[in-house]
Amino acid sequence: MIQAIIYKEWIKTRSVVILLLAIFIAASIYSFMKIAQDARLMGMTAYWESLIEKDAALFPYFTYLPLLAGVLLAITQFVPELQFKRLKLTLHLPLSESTIIWTMLLYGFLTVLALFTLTLPVLMFYISRILPREVVGMSFAQLLPCFLGGLAAYSITAWICLEPQWKQRILNILPAMVLLSCFYISASSGAYCPFVPYLIALTVVALLFSFISTTRFKEGVQ
Repeated sequence: MIQAIIYKEWIKTRSVVILLLAIFIAASIYSFMKIAQDARLMGMTAYWESLIEKDAALFPYFTYLPLLAGVLLAITQFVPELQFKRLKLTLHLPLSESTIIWTMLLYGFLTVLALFTLTLPVLMFYISRILPREVVGMSFAQLLPCFLGGLAAYSITAWICLEPQWKQRILNILPAMVLLSCFYISASSGAYCPFVPYLIALTVVALLFSFISTTRFKEGVQ
């Protein structure tokens, strides 16, 4: 039964997953081309010094791409559940309701995580071949909160989409914006290093928010 739920979620989201994969590949290739061009025009030594002194972002396009990925996948996955009244039928499957919701959430969360896990090491591997470790570490420190923000965005968007009452959805957006802003307070390299464990914890806890909405749905809130 769990395999059937996962397959249903894949059928529902496969077009968006393929689209997001294509966008991430295109953004990666463009970033690689720009880095190579800048290094060639400035000279490698001058380019290194410029990156370190200015604390420049090597991958500016990946600041908000993970956020977009998380939001888009959650919308694609959960909006049809309420729009076409599928959630009520889904919750009547011969499985516990918590198991069904966990399966749906983990499918989406792990799909987003897989996309990020494929992308981030490739970005770091490319620049590690032409740039010093300090720059690689700087770039990783800049990107990690953004990718964690994408995971949190998925969970928070799922929470909002599953909420059965429009008024409450709008009210949920306010704390959602506050929570997501925690991942974008500073773009300075290393600024988030002491805070990363808390960001990871916040990302995991955000997965639980959807159970508030599903409980309200089961209680018949309109």
